[in-house]
Amino acid sequence: MAYTDLRDFIAALERAGELKRIKVEVDPLLEITEITDRVSKSGRPGNLPGMTPGGPALLFESVKGHPGAQVLINQFGSARRMNLALEVDRLDRVAERIHQFMDVKSPQGILDKIKMLPMLADLGKFFPKIVNSGPCKEVIKKDNFSLLDLPVLQCWPKDAGRFITLPCVVTRDPRTGKRNVGMYRMQVYDECTAGMHWQRQKIGAEHYRERMRAATAAGAAGAARSAAVDIMARSSGGSVLAEGQRPAGKMEVAVAIGDCRLPAPEPGGIGEGRDRGFRSPGQC
Repeated sequence: MAYTDLRDFIAALERAGELKRIKVEVDPLLEITEITDRVSKSGRPGNLPGMTPGGPALLFESVKGHPGAQVLINQFGSARRMNLALEVDRLDRVAERIHQFMDVKSPQGILDKIKMLPMLADLGKFFPKIVNSGPCKEVIKKDNFSLLDLPVLQCWPKDAGRFITLPCVVTRDPRTGKRNVGMYRMQVYDECTAGMHWQRQKIGAEHYRERMRAATAAGAAGAARSAAVDIMARSSGGSVLAEGQRPAGKMEVAVAIGDCRLPAPEPGGIGEGRDRGFRSPGQC
């Protein structure tokens, strides 16, 4: 059965011995990523002895300046953890499953039709189920919120600032209503302004040019994140592809602010995004 949320996946990582908890206070500016960079490169010749390639996933439980916040990083940093995220014994299983549905031939008789019934039942689970509410809507902030309350990382000394590095950005085409899930780095300018880093050809950029409305899911589990970066999601909108990568169990999505649909089981908050045009940092 697919993971219900990110907490469920963290528990699975810990059971598999793939998670290390960091209890000492660590700074989100440069320090967390410096530690992670060294750990993720462990297992290579000349690096930390006794470590497996990719190192473990890291859960920082004491983040400087952000009491109560935790940061999970390097969660997909090894082949074994990718297999755990998609709940397969090898990554080729995902491609084989998707290829199975793309290579369906027209049935030639009643026996062929009967043989297709289990496949059609699985196909029916691909499309997300829309529900009225869910943990993803426990906290909705439209006013008096600050992006600086989040433990957003500055990764490298010469980075332009702090970046939300792994968001699932949900956008909707204002002309057709078609939704898309993409993963684009978000640069935090100040407490209420962030910039989207996307190439011109990305679907989210196309929606932006059509006056996009957006919401961001910052805690999605494995298959939802994987679909957000997959080029095949261009035609499926991301949610269908995520179902093709998940094991049995229909994904639930809840209608959030702006009529954008987010993974319903994910606890946490939702931030409303509006097109502000081109603004300098400090202009809210």
